[in-house]
Amino acid sequence: MEQLFKNWTIEFNSGIPVYRQIMNYISAAVAQGTLQEGEQLPTIRSLHEALNVNANTVAKAYRELELKGIISSQRGSGCFVARPQESEKLSAREKKARIRQLVVRITAEARSHGIRVEELIEHMQQGKLHA
Repeated sequence: MEQLFKNWTIEFNSGIPVYRQIMNYISAAVAQGTLQEGEQLPTIRSLHEALNVNANTVAKAYRELELKGIISSQRGSGCFVARPQESEKLSAREKKARIRQLVVRITAEARSHGIRVEELIEHMQQGKLHA
């Protein structure tokens, strides 16, 4: 588990809030299967020390992830990857709006890292999540 977050890099000048970067790392790890259902997440203390960020920032990321149903917290035991929720049925309009939001967010983050949108699209089409 420690090896997972040892490779995470927080970019303080990227314009993306630190808690959001942590959320993105955890969400991606869950989506890729690196973190599996029922697996325990690092404690707030260990993650804040490893990433050299404020403990309250990690706590905020965990709260937001819990609200989204990605993780669940068990008092006294820690936080765990939640069981995948059955995806809600979206109308075509809602789906289009969510896709638009994702595209804006992903392209903005890619540009902040000096990644061209064309490169991003190419990797997405080829399924290169680990590249």
